[in-house]
Amino acid sequence: MKLICEGLDLSNAILKVIKAISSKTPSEILECIKLTAKGDYLTLLATDTEIAIEKTIRAEILEEGEALVHGKLFNELVKKLEEEQIELSLDGNFVKVKYGDSEGVIQTKPLDEFPQINKNINENSFTMSQKEFKELINMTAFSCSQDDSRPILKGCKMEVEDGNVVCVALDGFRLAVCKKELAHSTGNFSCIVPSRTLVEITRLLERDEEMVTVIIQKNMLMVEVSSTVLISRLLEGEYLNYKQIIPNEFLTVLRVSKNQLLQSIERAAIVARGMKNLVKIDIKEGNMNISANSELGKVDENIMINLEGKDVVIAFNSKYLTDLFRVIEDDFVYMYFNSSIAPCVIKPYQGDGYLYLILPIRINNN
Repeated sequence: MKLICEGLDLSNAILKVIKAISSKTPSEILECIKLTAKGDYLTLLATDTEIAIEKTIRAEILEEGEALVHGKLFNELVKKLEEEQIELSLDGNFVKVKYGDSEGVIQTKPLDEFPQINKNINENSFTMSQKEFKELINMTAFSCSQDDSRPILKGCKMEVEDGNVVCVALDGFRLAVCKKELAHSTGNFSCIVPSRTLVEITRLLERDEEMVTVIIQKNMLMVEVSSTVLISRLLEGEYLNYKQIIPNEFLTVLRVSKNQLLQSIERAAIVARGMKNLVKIDIKEGNMNISANSELGKVDENIMINLEGKDVVIAFNSKYLTDLFRVIEDDFVYMYFNSSIAPCVIKPYQGDGYLYLILPIRINNN
């Protein structure tokens, strides 16, 4: 293997693929990046067996070949050479990195120990704008569980049906649902995608006006964007029937300014740190009172609302509220309640593009 490429192109490519390297892996091979020089291109590939990212850049290939190098070390060296033209060459068990009149060497690892990546994935697919896909993930993935004891909830369920995609995330305390229209799909299907995978895909999407196609086959997913290919395993198992936990009827419905509510909760959350992030909401007579009281201090604020139905006093973990209101772009939202111990549901002022459900914290109202 011998090639010449631009340092900035190589550095950017490494930064793309190194996201697939896990810092927790016990295997030295999974800390590596595979380099493949062929035709007019250099291809970089990294994987932790759960996710793989491949990036191709143009290069002057003097000798075709492959090499496996330590990812973090390679990244740190090349990052210092972004202004240079780089020559990479394989010399025995080392890759030489030449730049100007200088050179460095990096030891290689055995190529035959690196996992084989299957790119033959083409059974089902859907296509949508990159902007819409990013919104879909940003509005849901934060609600995925972080608990290893329930691995299926560490992913989002994606349901493709009748020209739409619905993305669902829940962690046992909150539920996020977002729906977007598709430009194209091969039919109706569903899958459970690790939230990490979805976040990495959004980082690849740099052109909002262009399309992205997500391809699914059995337990694998693949996306190709701007000479970068991401391949991921899907989560297997039975996802919770989220539709069953969403109430159909409510005793209290209100419309509120999203920004006013978010800012008020953010202020209350400052002192709520001293009482496990608990923020109390008292709704009555067209007014919403938001309060938090701890040894750190006290916040007590009022917001005007449009109210229909019964008064209610309820409390939440402030983080669950701020997480969702920060991703909602609407000026107004509807909030639905039944009691102080029943879940709250948040929906858009117009349309049905999203739905959030949050379980309350039990409090003594006396």
